[in-house]
Amino acid sequence: MQYTQEQLETCLKDAWTYENRAGWGAEELETEYIGTVREGQYLKDLYVDTAGSYWFKMRVITDHGVVSFHESIFGRKEKEWDGSRQRRKRRK
Repeated sequence: MQYTQEQLETCLKDAWTYENRAGWGAEELETEYIGTVREGQYLKDLYVDTAGSYWFKMRVITDHGVVSFHESIFGRKEKEWDGSRQRRKRRK
């Protein structure tokens, strides 16, 4: 399905951040990219999952090009979570 910019803006109102899919029990659902909404220097890439929920990832337009939201804040790319990392034990 082809979405109009107006439809994408409406979907964005009901969208949750893509990184929080696990918190909503949706991490196992497949997603499909449906389009991008620009808000100033921010680009919000919209996805829909197989249950019909909407999700978005943010990117930022900088003087050096388009980067992820994480990279715009921390100056480096985000490492992907592979599940092999464990939390450090707390010191007593």
